[in-house]
Amino acid sequence: MLYLTLFLLICGWATLEFASPYAIIIPPPGHQYPIPYFQENTFEPFDLQTFDNLRIKGYYRAPEQGKPKAIIIFVHGIGGKKEHFMGSAEMLAQEGFAALVFDGRAHGKSEGKYCTYGFKEKRDIQTLVKWIRQREPTAKIGIWGNSLGGAIALQALAIEPGLSFGIVQSTFADLEQIVFDYQNRMFRGFGSRQLSNKALRKAGVIAGFDPQQVKPLAAAAHIQQAVLVAHGDQDANISVEYGKSIYQALPSSQKELVIVPGADHFNLFDKGGASLNQRFIDFLQKQCRR
Repeated sequence: MLYLTLFLLICGWATLEFASPYAIIIPPPGHQYPIPYFQENTFEPFDLQTFDNLRIKGYYRAPEQGKPKAIIIFVHGIGGKKEHFMGSAEMLAQEGFAALVFDGRAHGKSEGKYCTYGFKEKRDIQTLVKWIRQREPTAKIGIWGNSLGGAIALQALAIEPGLSFGIVQSTFADLEQIVFDYQNRMFRGFGSRQLSNKALRKAGVIAGFDPQQVKPLAAAAHIQQAVLVAHGDQDANISVEYGKSIYQALPSSQKELVIVPGADHFNLFDKGGASLNQRFIDFLQKQCRR
């Protein structure tokens, strides 16, 4: 029994010491969200090079008619991929908007080994903005991010003046806090802040980024653009309180907060229904009139 106990302790220590940092920065397969129907021939593929020489792959969806009212950059969550937003891009095309859907670094068909939670990804957004500007010099550009994508969107809005507005959906406020939250939930309330911080520091060294600088809540304090923040009040993955704190931190006078009753992290639109969908469309239309 003693040997078994020692063996289990050693295995547990090894997991925390060596595996946990990689679990933070290597994207999981993710939930198998259904891929909405879309007409592939209406999407134009693109391939861009990031500041650190990775290839980012995505698609551009033009509006059904005429010039775009605005161009929306969709940013998926961890373990997600561009196809999950293609249905939304189709919907916006009917409303006169263009859209970019892309695989984030280390996701889908894009290159890269590690996710850095916005530290490097915010600069990838700047690459996309530059590409859009070459194509549509005068178009307004917005960003719409879900979960991890929302954190990236906030960090990008804080540094990229080419982004005129944003939608931030179900995202976290601070990387160190959310890593602890996930660990604490995994260990059923017996998480250790010391261990989660240690794993995150090692993850930063491996992936070449500073986790202490990944603070979407702090980024929100520098955002003057219009932002809609949406969150489900039953989100067990990322607390609705983080969404509320982000909304409060935004200095913009053009901000909106939508709390969806009964919604968890994965069913915001199922619970919000047509009224939530219309709320998002109305927000986007409003930005085009400003």
